[in-house]
Amino acid sequence: MNLDEARTLANVNERAQRLFEDGYRIRSLDTHRYLIRSEHGATYTLDRAEKSCTCPFFEKHGGRYSCKHVLGWRKLQVSQWSHISRLSARWEAVEQAATIEQVMQSASRVLQQRLEVPLCC
Repeated sequence: MNLDEARTLANVNERAQRLFEDGYRIRSLDTHRYLIRSEHGATYTLDRAEKSCTCPFFEKHGGRYSCKHVLGWRKLQVSQWSHISRLSARWEAVEQAATIEQVMQSASRVLQQRLEVPLCC
């Protein structure tokens, strides 16, 4: 391996670690295959069993070197799941807050109606 190849592989390894931050998303197609989509809409099929990818880098190098998708798929998947979990928790908190707000408004209306009723003749 020459110096240029080593630099290229170091760059690929670095980029593999930040797929999610760079806007990539992953979706499972079956047990071993995943669809990876870039923020620009390019889609690639990753096959974990064969350790292959349909991206230009992988095809250019004929599988001699792994692409960032092969190297970073797992971190991408975990990052995406974590992000979805945080969003779900936030949404649940918003829904609970809305429900509490509705209960408080309803109770306030009932209390207001009761206070408007004269206590004596």
